[in-house]
Amino acid sequence: MAELFSTNQSKTILAKFKHKIDGLVPSDDFEKQRNSLIRLVVGSMENKPDQWDELCEINIQWIGDHFINRLAGEEKELTKEKLDDICSMCFRFLFELYLSMKNDLAMEFEAARQFVFNNVDLFEHNAKEQIEYAIRDMPINIFKAIANSDAIESLKKFNAVSAKAEKLKDDWNADLAEREAKVDSLKESLSKYENAFNFVGLYQGFDELATEKKAERDGILIWLRVLSVVIVSPIVAELFFVYLHLDNIAAVRDGLLVSIFPTVSLVAISVYYFRVLLFNYKSVKSQLYR
Repeated sequence: MAELFSTNQSKTILAKFKHKIDGLVPSDDFEKQRNSLIRLVVGSMENKPDQWDELCEINIQWIGDHFINRLAGEEKELTKEKLDDICSMCFRFLFELYLSMKNDLAMEFEAARQFVFNNVDLFEHNAKEQIEYAIRDMPINIFKAIANSDAIESLKKFNAVSAKAEKLKDDWNADLAEREAKVDSLKESLSKYENAFNFVGLYQGFDELATEKKAERDGILIWLRVLSVVIVSPIVAELFFVYLHLDNIAAVRDGLLVSIFPTVSLVAISVYYFRVLLFNYKSVKSQLYR
């Protein structure tokens, strides 16, 4: 995770800029709400930097340094154009936060997001373009960045990884069979000296190993059941949400389009780990019943 807002330098810059915003006198209601949005986002970045670092990784990569440098460099008069640009960048971070978090935004953040949605035309040209990009194209670009990340790439190559794992399992089983043959040979040799050796300890060792494998098997089975619920729950939730809003589906269409990307990502990652656990479960069972 890239750290931007949690550094001491960024915290100092955020605090100074928030103080500067407090000293501005807005000329109309638009400027008042715009300045409130900037102060709300900047203040939250200062107070909860870890949350913003974790949930806004994409925009931190794209505009993070530019954003902090812009706040640090605004020593002169803050014109409407400059404030609109800063507001548009705050909105991009806020919108990614909204897309990344599982729960809904707090009421004040949701009100700030709706303010930008409803007043796009009042922003200066450059800021307006940034806002329109964030609303129209940024969710798709974020999904594309996630889809091409190393984690998702490993899902695409799962068959190759599975084949390697199967080969490793076969090699391990062959090695185990060889070792079992050696153990049987050793056991046969030791049986000639039955009066000199006690095999109770050997039996207890294998018995304890079997107990550990059974516990491992049961633990994996519990996680398989948990992941089954995790995989199905987002899909059921989406369908239930659509069912509850059939009468006004057009009004919630944008929300559905935005929520589908984190839902698909969660299901895909859960399926990947489900298949890994299932492979381990089968491996443990084969060890118990060979």
